[in-house]
Amino acid sequence: MDVDPRVPHRSLFAASLALLAYSTLTAVALAAWFARAIQPWTWNSVLATVSCVLGVVSSAIVWCFPSRLALIAGMAVMLSSLLRVGPLQDWTWVSFTMLVVTTLLLVPLVHALVLLPPSS
Repeated sequence: MDVDPRVPHRSLFAASLALLAYSTLTAVALAAWFARAIQPWTWNSVLATVSCVLGVVSSAIVWCFPSRLALIAGMAVMLSSLLRVGPLQDWTWVSFTMLVVTTLLLVPLVHALVLLPPSS
């Protein structure tokens, strides 16, 4: 599928890299979690593992077959992983870091989504 030539490829490249960075950071966080947790397999770690894998898949789809749907799917993967943060009373500095980093990594996806024409 060809992308509209008016859409800068840099924005799609940045969106794909943002998804890869998100997956990499999630994988590092998972490695740290598995190294120190007594019971590592919880719903949080399963959600993180699934979102890490889907982040890589979404990155490949955004890069190879750019479309609004692919960008929205990537954003949904990133936002759904924030369910791991939990209720507000349980937040720590890690929760705030996850929220801030995920929000910052969403910016390139939103930018690419705005630049893609509605027909994509």
